[in-house]
Amino acid sequence: MIKSTIDKDIFVILKERRLRITYPRIEILRVLKSTRNPVTVLEIHSKIRNKKIDLATVYRTINAFLEKQLVTDIDFKDEFKRYELTIDRDHHHHIVCKICGKIENIENCFTDKMVKEAEEKGYQEITHSLEFFGICEPCSNKKLH
Repeated sequence: MIKSTIDKDIFVILKERRLRITYPRIEILRVLKSTRNPVTVLEIHSKIRNKKIDLATVYRTINAFLEKQLVTDIDFKDEFKRYELTIDRDHHHHIVCKICGKIENIENCFTDKMVKEAEEKGYQEITHSLEFFGICEPCSNKKLH
């Protein structure tokens, strides 16, 4: 019954990660798949179609997704962690406007050489985090006027 109402790929994703298929997980995954940029738990909650899913459920679900490496958390050094899917997306970084908070993806990553060097030193399971901060063009234009 629940299988017929969800996108097949969402069902497959949950099944591959050995996550129980529940309505909240389906809805939260739908929201994450539909967003281009990292989102906060509050943003996820506000975009869920069924408002009967409470905030605590969103937090628990995100934690389950983190444990299964279905999402990654991103800390832009403000008061909120943001989350985005790790699947169906190429590796990328972000730039955040210091004035308006706009977030954009930076698709190219130059760290491959550094990762290779770390591997040569014997490190394994290497990850990295790199975020940029600046002032976007619209905010720059406002400052000039």
